[in-house]
Amino acid sequence: MVFLCILFFSSTSRAFADDEKTYYAKVQNTGVQLCSMPNDSSALFEIPYSYFVKVDYVVDDFYKVTYKDLDGYVRKDSVTLMDGEPITPFANATFEIYVDFPLCTNADKTSEILQLDESATITYYGTKTGEELQTGNNVWFFCSVQNDGVTEHGYVFSGVTNGLTTINVNNEIFETVTDDVFSNEAPTFTSLSTGTKIMLIVAISVPSVLILYFLIKPSKIMQITKTKKKIKQESKKVHHGDYFEFDESEL
Repeated sequence: MVFLCILFFSSTSRAFADDEKTYYAKVQNTGVQLCSMPNDSSALFEIPYSYFVKVDYVVDDFYKVTYKDLDGYVRKDSVTLMDGEPITPFANATFEIYVDFPLCTNADKTSEILQLDESATITYYGTKTGEELQTGNNVWFFCSVQNDGVTEHGYVFSGVTNGLTTINVNNEIFETVTDDVFSNEAPTFTSLSTGTKIMLIVAISVPSVLILYFLIKPSKIMQITKTKKKIKQESKKVHHGDYFEFDESEL
């Protein structure tokens, strides 16, 4: 029965994997934020208009997504889920800085990660409003840079850059689908049929009972052995009228 239980879950997992399909959602409006958590307060940057995010699954009002090499979340109602795989899903843009400037963990200069020099070529991801370091300019670029073979992510103030390379509008378009395509998740106990529930309960219960039995059995055997020994000793006593005659071996 345990084997059947294991077989059931393994076959379910395979069915889920076989049915898996890659879906992308298109950014068709400005202001679409990639968030580090499924909430608006954790926004990392605004994703470039007309590009895509790769959708993994649904979390309440958000999609769990991948953008470039980052995992994050976007609001479901801010993007359009499509049935197709774009050739260029993510914006390809780079920039350079004309003065040395730090890469920062937040969109402010006080959260420095490392110092960048003018020779650095930096990969652009999106924009975020942050500290105003120049009059009327509070735009920061979320980006990545290579540092001793390690990819570092952070923000650079847009005012110290030479500008972005051209970001063309992505005109790729596919058939729109609903997020019902993500409803085939791994089954929970409540979603199983009555027969399957019974099978799983039995499969789990039987080993538990056996384990309990073998844990109790040694003490039960000892108790039975003691009882038999006591009965055997009592049988050696011989009754003669009002007195007992004992076996001499007991004296």
